[in-house]
Amino acid sequence: MATYKSIRYIVPVEAVEHTDSINALSDVDTATTAPTDGQILKWNNTTSKWYPGDVEDASNISTTSGLIAGGLYDITDYYDIGSHIYVSNTGVLSQVSYSDTLAMGDGATIDGDKGFITNSWGQSSSNNISGYHLVSNAGVVGSHNNATADGFAGQGCTGLTYGLDKAIFGMGSQGSTGSGSTRVYNSHKTTLVSSAGVVASSAVSVSTDSWRDEATGLSYGGDKGMFIGGVGKNSNENGWTSSANRTNLISNTGIVAAESACGGTKKDKASGGEYGGDKAIIAYGAQRLNGSDGVTGTYNTISNTGVVSSDITGVGTARYFSCYVRYGGDKGVFSNGQNSNSSNYLGYQIHNLVSNTGVIATDVSHAHDGRYSSVGCGYGS
Repeated sequence: MATYKSIRYIVPVEAVEHTDSINALSDVDTATTAPTDGQILKWNNTTSKWYPGDVEDASNISTTSGLIAGGLYDITDYYDIGSHIYVSNTGVLSQVSYSDTLAMGDGATIDGDKGFITNSWGQSSSNNISGYHLVSNAGVVGSHNNATADGFAGQGCTGLTYGLDKAIFGMGSQGSTGSGSTRVYNSHKTTLVSSAGVVASSAVSVSTDSWRDEATGLSYGGDKGMFIGGVGKNSNENGWTSSANRTNLISNTGIVAAESACGGTKKDKASGGEYGGDKAIIAYGAQRLNGSDGVTGTYNTISNTGVVSSDITGVGTARYFSCYVRYGGDKGVFSNGQNSNSSNYLGYQIHNLVSNTGVIATDVSHAHDGRYSSVGCGYGS
C-alpha cells in the first residue's frame, strides 16, 4: 500500500482571504473616507491608491471649439458687429467677418457637435427678429430662419442643452401687460428644439412667479439644466428691489420645474455654462437692489446635482452682456461685455478663460471687435 505524506501549506499573514474587505489591498483605501451608495473606485496618481468616488455623468456637450457670434458695438446707437469670434480647443481666439445681423439671443449645442443660435435683434431688417441659425460641426453659421415661437420671441431669451443632444429656449421679454411701474414681462414660455434642429410647433408655459427676462440658461449634471436669475416683473429696472435668487430646474426630458430658491444674489444679463464635464458656472451681470443698478464681477458655481453656491469674489472686469462658450471639452471662456457706466459705452475687447475646475483667469485683452450681447455655442468634436 502506498504511503501518503501530509502536505502542510503555509499561508503568509499578508495574504488576502476571500472574506477580507477590498481595503485589505495595499493600493486601495476605503477606510479614510467610506464609500457611499453608487460610488466607484478612482485612481489617485499622487498617492498611487484607489479611493471611493462618484461616477461622473457623461458631459451634455463634448464640443472642442466655441463660437461667439455677432453682437452689438455701441450701447447708444446699437451698431451691429460684422464679425464672429471663434475659440479653438486650446482657448485661442480668432475673428472672421460676418455680413448678417445677429445679437441678443442665446445658443446651445445640439446633436453632440453642432449648434443652434437664436437671434432677437434686427436694426434695419425686421426679418432678422425672432429667428434662429443652425451651426455646423465645423462652426459654419447657416442662414437666418424666421421663427415666431414664444421661446425665441423678444430680447433676452436664454437657452441650453438638455438630454445630451437637444435644446430648450425661453424666458425673454416676449411682450408685456400694463405700463410704467406696473408693467409685467410675459416671459414664462419655452420652446424645445430637437437634436436635428427642428423647432417645436408650440411653446410650453413655465410655472414661475417672477415672469422674468435676461435670465441665464446653463446645463449641469451631464444632461440636465436650469434657468437662473433674471429681471423681475417690474420693467422699471431700478424699481426691482428683491435680491432673492431663483431658478427653474430642467429635467433631461425638457420638463421645466416650478421656481425655487437657490444660492447667490440674483443677477440679470449674466452669462455662464458648463465646465469640468458636469458642472457649471455663472458670472458677471447686473445686480439691482434698493434702486441701485450696478454691474458685478461676482460668480457662482453649480454642482453636478444643481446646487448653486454662494457669491464668490469676482475676477476681472465687472460687466454685463458678456458671452460664455465652452471649448476643449471641459473648459470655457467669458468674452467681451459692456458696462453702461463706463465713459465710452462700447463693448469690451477682453476675455477670461475658465479652467476645468471652474477657476476664472484674469482679463486678457484681445484685438478682436469689442462687442456685447453676442450669441454663443459650442461645436465640433
